[in-house]
Amino acid sequence: MELQNALIIAGVVLLLLLVAYNRWQIHKARRVRPLMPEDDLPPMREPVVGKTTQPETQAKLKEAPPEHVSRREPTLGEAGKGLKRDAPADVAMATAAAHAAASSADADDIVADEVAVAAAPAAGHADADADAHAEAHAQAQAGTHADALADAGREAGSQVAGEPVAKAAPAPATVSVPDGQPAAAVIDPLIDCIVPMHLERKASGDRILPLTGRLRRAGTKQVHIEGLRVEANAWEPVTAGHQYEDLQVAVQLANRSGPLNALEFSEFVNAVEALAEALDASADLPDMTETVANARELDGFAAGADVQLGVNVISDGAPWSAAYVQTVATQDGLVLSRDGTRFIRYEPGADGVQRPLFTLQFGDTNFLRDDLTLNAGRQITLLLDVPQAAQTIKPFKTVCEYGYSLAQRMGAQLVDDNMRPLTEASFVAIFNQLEKLYEKLEARGMPAGSPVAQRLFSV
Repeated sequence: MELQNALIIAGVVLLLLLVAYNRWQIHKARRVRPLMPEDDLPPMREPVVGKTTQPETQAKLKEAPPEHVSRREPTLGEAGKGLKRDAPADVAMATAAAHAAASSADADDIVADEVAVAAAPAAGHADADADAHAEAHAQAQAGTHADALADAGREAGSQVAGEPVAKAAPAPATVSVPDGQPAAAVIDPLIDCIVPMHLERKASGDRILPLTGRLRRAGTKQVHIEGLRVEANAWEPVTAGHQYEDLQVAVQLANRSGPLNALEFSEFVNAVEALAEALDASADLPDMTETVANARELDGFAAGADVQLGVNVISDGAPWSAAYVQTVATQDGLVLSRDGTRFIRYEPGADGVQRPLFTLQFGDTNFLRDDLTLNAGRQITLLLDVPQAAQTIKPFKTVCEYGYSLAQRMGAQLVDDNMRPLTEASFVAIFNQLEKLYEKLEARGMPAGSPVAQRLFSV
């Protein structure tokens, strides 16, 4: 019995000794020890900049953090670019937002209302700059290669891979016509279905603009809204800060997407009725059957006059690389389109605004996405959109002169769509057919290169 008790006591003592030893080891491990020279510490690592890191990111990684970062007020994004530097910040911001809201068919009505009212004092000053910028880029479209001359038809026009055109309204007219009728602005009865809207009392642009944010297009057709200013006796695009006695709303009857159809007409009429109700105005709505018939007739005329004239520069030797073609086009002053598929030659118009004259394409090369050192070909196409270029600047002569210049510099020859060399006789024949086309457009009241022709022969 005594032996058993002694063993139990010894076991308990041993267990207590183990517990005490473990606690001492834990306490010893937790004590802070100063670093010694013999300690092997890993070196501090600099941020790793890979090959894909942008230069501006590399610069930021190497910058020391600022001691004080000033607070930045919230802005309206990119819409404020291009404003006059001497304008107050709040006015410039409100003006930019008003133009952005007015130009978007999906703009929120409430936001458009608030922004347009805030921008009222400055909208008149910003319109000139916005119009000039839109004019410079409004017609930046051309197409894939199509058959030339009178048999081109509407199908050739539909092959033009153009970008949606946002035709900017010219500055309001300031002089009265002799017969006392208001001077016209953008809307033209030659290509528009016009709905007069009679106001019970004068309405300001500040009240009208927020109600028109969604009235920009009906299907694929542009919609324009103009107001009559009595003091100027002229129609003008509705502008904040101006008072209007009457309005007119118009939808384009046809463009390269085809004629106005019944569905687009219904969409337009519903939007006009909603605007008239909001303004307490009366609208003279046209007959749908007659309007659609007029649209089809206009589209038929446009189909017969929609000509894309192309000439080709063909290499006599080895193929050219896309990089070489890009270098030549850039040195010659041509501008790459936004989608990267073509270079555009601009020509100043009578008003001094630069407008597209012809385009240069190198097969199906996209100069923004493709590897220009690997893409190669033997054919460069110069494409002239005949109804879009004014006859007075002799666009076909300019295209041929530039084509011959390319051929001489690049060791090539100039040929037509059938790969036949362009001779003096062929030039005369083409000029004669172009003269007939110009006369046809002139007789219709929409000469080539005029604003109404540019709107009709666009997407």
